[in-house]
Amino acid sequence: MKRLLWTGAVLAVLGLASAQDVRSLGMGGLTLPGPAAADLNPAYAAYPGDRFGAGGGFTLPLGLVNLALRPSVSPVYYFTDRAVFKDHFDLLAFYDQATHLGEFVLNPPASPDEIVFHVSADGVQITDGAGNPFDLERYAASSGTSTAALPTPLFQFNVPSGVPGLRLAAGAFLDAGGFGLKPDDQLLADLAAGALQPNTTYRLSARGRVKGGVTTTVGYATALPQIPGFEGRLYLGTQVQGFYGLLYADATVTAETTTDASGAPGPVGYATNTFYLYPGSGQGFGVQLDLGVALDYAEGSYGLGVRNLVGYQRWNGHRRITDTAGNVTSDAPETLTVSGFQPDVYANAAYLQPLEGAGEVLLGADLGYAGGRVRGHLGAEYRVGIVRLRGGLGYEDGLKLGLGAGFAIGPVRTDLALTRHAAPFTGQTVFGLAASLGLSF
Repeated sequence: MKRLLWTGAVLAVLGLASAQDVRSLGMGGLTLPGPAAADLNPAYAAYPGDRFGAGGGFTLPLGLVNLALRPSVSPVYYFTDRAVFKDHFDLLAFYDQATHLGEFVLNPPASPDEIVFHVSADGVQITDGAGNPFDLERYAASSGTSTAALPTPLFQFNVPSGVPGLRLAAGAFLDAGGFGLKPDDQLLADLAAGALQPNTTYRLSARGRVKGGVTTTVGYATALPQIPGFEGRLYLGTQVQGFYGLLYADATVTAETTTDASGAPGPVGYATNTFYLYPGSGQGFGVQLDLGVALDYAEGSYGLGVRNLVGYQRWNGHRRITDTAGNVTSDAPETLTVSGFQPDVYANAAYLQPLEGAGEVLLGADLGYAGGRVRGHLGAEYRVGIVRLRGGLGYEDGLKLGLGAGFAIGPVRTDLALTRHAAPFTGQTVFGLAASLGLSF
């Protein structure tokens, strides 16, 4: 199981240069209409950037403090104090913090050391190495994105095109997900019955996936001519996104035990099945077409984007399989291909309501659907004078919570946020602090 988490930990370093906007974090992860959301809806590339106000600017990488100092999170101790590293370092804690560098994680999650089967008069229980029981209903629901669309870039650079409406961009992406535990049907049935059967083999599989690479985007967006008698404004956009994949790992680790004649479980062995590639051992490439529309009407804005309307992905790598004794049974080249109509649909809305003599309130919501999975956010921001107060809820394979505040003093803007998210694989509730600083002229 830790072998699986190592894969994610290594690839997580791709995320060190980016962080989600602190204003968005303070609103539960809500994505507001505007150019920053052009990857989700190409029409926003032509949308006014200041329609609903700005965030606090540069996100401070507070997570680096944890990565440098906290023993359970920091790999630095491997070089400075091996004893501390051996006793405290946790792969899942490192991965979670490394992929949330814009947040100082207050309570890093703990990864399970092993899978242990317990049989007693009270029934059968599966625990980790520390004796904590697994909630299989929670763990079996894989976390992370399952969409076939290209992941939204972690960071991106817009290249001036010199042509109105033409968007050129380059960036990098890291996608991690699919983390979860899945018992076989026999194990699930016998756990529910409270007793293991004699001379029976049971299996419990853990899975996770990470992939990363670089992206290029060519898009065009424009505002349609004003319609006589209609107060709103309509924006249309399209873009083609291509990528070159540098890293990919999709690993399944299966714990297997066989009961004796009395139904007592024997030793637990681990088999692995991993598809992988890295620079020098393989590569990926692909392209997708995205479309979007946005409507600006009175105090409200409404958008609909469809990513991967048509797409193609190809990953050339290797598949390595080991048995429960650790023997390599197969290690051969393999190609994974995804193509066709597998859209990622994203809709959002925002409404700005002035309060007579008492500031104004911004309300927003978004909803996404891809690969049979739903994600969504609700958030609000109250503005009065130099102060902005924020809050929101979101759901992305688990509940997200955001509370935040912002301050705008002359050209100086700053944002603060308290966040909540579910840790990969275990679903443990994790809290973090985020801050940003910026200037506007």
